[in-house]
Amino acid sequence: MFMLPPQLFSEWPAALPTAMSGAFPTSFPASFPSAFAPAFPSDLVNVTRDFAESQLAGCNALVQAAFESGASLVALNVHATRDGIAAANAASNGLLFVREPRDLVCLTASQSQQALERAQRYGRQVAGVANAAQHRIGELSRDFAGGLPRNPIE
Repeated sequence: MFMLPPQLFSEWPAALPTAMSGAFPTSFPASFPSAFAPAFPSDLVNVTRDFAESQLAGCNALVQAAFESGASLVALNVHATRDGIAAANAASNGLLFVREPRDLVCLTASQSQQALERAQRYGRQVAGVANAAQHRIGELSRDFAGGLPRNPIE
């Protein structure tokens, strides 16, 4: 914690004047700049730099987690697209061998069932990615907020 040097207060009166007892001093003591200057700027710079570095590190971790979850969603979408193209190719190949309307109905029913299963699987995978991203970002946020002071005066 930052502390003011004790010599800063040596020239101040023991009791501050009140509005009834007289006027407040109009200037700082003569030792104010020399007593205050050496300790204040370096401590302020160090504290400010440490705070800025911790803020930047926390923000970088949150952004990295967001980009990782976005990358996993892109990979999931690429995989789902490839599966969809493969399923469409299989359906078109199946249509080549349809001889009767009953075979077309069976093919349509099986392809519909497979499409529904793919959609459900995709939904579960997206929910898993979103849940993992929420957990990771929540964890980082708790760590980041845990390092902040509870009392603004600390």
